[in-house]
Amino acid sequence: MNTLNHIAFFWVGPDVTIPAMLVRSIRAAFGPHFNVHQLSNRETPTVAGVTTHKKLKLSPHIMVARLEAYAALSIKEPTLFLDADMLVLRPFDLPPLTENEVGVTRRGERDTYVIPERDWAEFPEFAGKDSAQVMPYIFSFMYVPSTLVFLRQLNRLRKLPKRFQRWYGDQVTLKRELDAPGRFTVRNFDIDIYNRTVRSRWEFEELRAAPEGVCITHFKGPDGKPAMQESLAVLIR
Repeated sequence: MNTLNHIAFFWVGPDVTIPAMLVRSIRAAFGPHFNVHQLSNRETPTVAGVTTHKKLKLSPHIMVARLEAYAALSIKEPTLFLDADMLVLRPFDLPPLTENEVGVTRRGERDTYVIPERDWAEFPEFAGKDSAQVMPYIFSFMYVPSTLVFLRQLNRLRKLPKRFQRWYGDQVTLKRELDAPGRFTVRNFDIDIYNRTVRSRWEFEELRAAPEGVCITHFKGPDGKPAMQESLAVLIR
């Protein structure tokens, strides 16, 4: 019997093309009985194929809204929270978690970048630093036994300046929670398997054939959406 039976995602907006692709990939990998949970504001349409859709009154600030939505999902079993611009390539399982464990993917060389100077004025804390220093845990993959870490992040984020509530706040507060001594135990998952950055269909096709068996890809860059659409067509043809 699999430990992982639940995947949740957050999306706000009238166009649900991107999360619909994620859901189709989950269904192709895990079948019709797997639990897929959509979290959104009250106006966002339901994505075809989800098991549940929790519509919430959310903050206008996107970082706060996402944590509000994650924290509002009642879960009694280990649940994987993914970004909507991801595709599941194949069925997989994840190990059980203890009560205070949080499963994450740490930022690797491929996903580390120098914080651009244009952000330094608004975020002086980031000046001269790279993303691995200030945001080592990538929030697009969160595997948890409960929503406690999201509740703690949310409480922390509400006390931070509005600039963090608009951007970066999810990853900044995650670092503070996971790095706090004695609070949570971090379970690291291989980023190249469970949160592999992809920027083109051609890269996606190469990964599908790779011997290491990539399970989840994350589409980035200016061509991310069309690359995701083309990759899904390859995946389910």
